[in-house]
Amino acid sequence: MAANVIPKETVIPKETVIIDNVLRYPPSGLKIVIVGSGPAGLLAAIECWRKGHDVEVLEKSPTFSSIGDIVGIGPSAWSTLHNYPSMAKEYVEVGIDALMTPCHLDGRYAMEPFEFEYNREGVAEHAAYPFRAVGINGRADLTRILLNQCERLAISVTYGVSIVDYAEEDGFGVAISDDGKRYQADLIVAADGIASKSCKLILGEPVRPVGTGYTVYRAAMTLAEVRDSPLVKQNLATCERPEARLYIGQNRHIVVVIDKRLVSFAITLPNETRGVAQESWSSTISAEELLGMIPDVEHLDPLVVELINNFPNDRIVAWKLCMRNPQSKWSSEGGHVVQVGDSAHSFIPTSANGATMALEDAISLAECLRLGGKKDVALAVKVHQLLRHQRTTLIQRVGLLNRAAWHQNRADNILGVRKLMPQGKWMWGHKPERYVIENFRKAREHIETGAPFENTNLPPGHKLEPWTLEEEVEKEKLGQVFDLSTNGDWGVC
Repeated sequence: MAANVIPKETVIPKETVIIDNVLRYPPSGLKIVIVGSGPAGLLAAIECWRKGHDVEVLEKSPTFSSIGDIVGIGPSAWSTLHNYPSMAKEYVEVGIDALMTPCHLDGRYAMEPFEFEYNREGVAEHAAYPFRAVGINGRADLTRILLNQCERLAISVTYGVSIVDYAEEDGFGVAISDDGKRYQADLIVAADGIASKSCKLILGEPVRPVGTGYTVYRAAMTLAEVRDSPLVKQNLATCERPEARLYIGQNRHIVVVIDKRLVSFAITLPNETRGVAQESWSSTISAEELLGMIPDVEHLDPLVVELINNFPNDRIVAWKLCMRNPQSKWSSEGGHVVQVGDSAHSFIPTSANGATMALEDAISLAECLRLGGKKDVALAVKVHQLLRHQRTTLIQRVGLLNRAAWHQNRADNILGVRKLMPQGKWMWGHKPERYVIENFRKAREHIETGAPFENTNLPPGHKLEPWTLEEEVEKEKLGQVFDLSTNGDWGVC
């Protein structure tokens, strides 16, 4: 048998099913309940449907929410986009194909704008090719295009369901809502974020968040909502492309995105003296409060100040930046409850890959479940973690190292920003579905017999190093910054 073929039994469909020009695999017999309608949960639902699984989504919010700023999405997250023609069209329409522009805090360009690494000439083909990888999406836009695809495929998304506990019973996973209702399935997918109640079942206790010492203040609005911002209008008039400005300063950094559809900012500041921020989209502050916390605000780029002043008091989210140490387990003992996205691995914004890893999770899990089949759900879940854990753990660390580098007060620091964001084709050239197909059998044998297995979705030659969040935060405080891209091949060709 070829190494990339894992059929245990072949299901011959009575007829080919195509909905919204999406070809569905034969029915697997698996019932899957997904908790959380963020990007990870929605793409998991879409991919699981395509792989023949029956799926429904539960969301605690009463309705779709447009709150949030922007997210960076790498090509690996869109490696499955060609399977969804309607969603691909929407992706092209709402994506922000921005240039990255490093700036001094006063607004002066530190260097000319440049392309995201995977869009530069002469680099390797990225995972979403032939689509143009746009790099940035509005958080609400991203959720909406995924939700639209769920609606076209008739995937059930139920709002107002708050899951407060998880369990395993008689070979099934169970999600329990605050009104006592029990949702049972072959697999419960906890895509409900960093405060997921699934940790109690999977790890035996809630995961302790570790404060990183910073809060990010983030907001976005459509251009039509901007009241009076001549500098934003001037930027749009003079720049041919959307712009993602990265301002680097001592112990802080700012990201501003200006597009013809929306504008946003994310301002990361120390929060040692501020105790009101939470890990919640409901924790908001006023523009006046935010401006009062920015050191030397009178010397800050007037465009940033103008942008902040345009936001109503309930639109600027104060998000306390916490992380969890890499988790040893993402699934329950019986394998009928599994975490994806932030539930399994939390990131800080400077990783520039948190959402990308969540979407990669969704693609990987759906294919692992297809290859494992209804009889081997638990094994499929274990294979999924084996294939994903080292990759996500490394990229979690990248985010911490990026921030430590960005926050150094060195005259040459901002000029080297292209080197401070290690990427490489190992990251944006990765195709999660193909990786599962090529490695499922070997990973399964490793789990069942201890046969050798080594992940290849890391930088070639990379030597994994143990780390903890506490250690990295302490190093950052001491100014100990090193270049992780010297460990293995982080090249672009």
